[in-house]
Amino acid sequence: MNTAYIRPAKTKAAAVGERNRTRWTRHLRKKLFTLVKPMEFMTAEEGATNAARKTPWDDRPRWATTRLRIEQLAIIELLQTRHLIATGKEISRSEVLAALMAEGLECTLNHPDFGGH
Repeated sequence: MNTAYIRPAKTKAAAVGERNRTRWTRHLRKKLFTLVKPMEFMTAEEGATNAARKTPWDDRPRWATTRLRIEQLAIIELLQTRHLIATGKEISRSEVLAALMAEGLECTLNHPDFGGH
């Protein structure tokens, strides 16, 4: 069985996915601001934004790229496939990553390696 995620094209799943594109990002930000001081995140976001700009006068970049290991990408694609089967809705890689981050954020912040107790 081929487990690679195949994005639906011209389907109801793709149309619904487009309408709900930022759901998981909003969920992540909401959860983040309940767990971390907003100023701490805003400072980190500004630093990431500046690092992602190609030139100082660029508009605020919407996307940044980062390298993922094969097993990490495989998990993201596995979750995309499971989401499509379970809901009939498309979900992007960034939305899957936001969902993973939102659900694991509190546990990670509480871990001693990340300043938790």
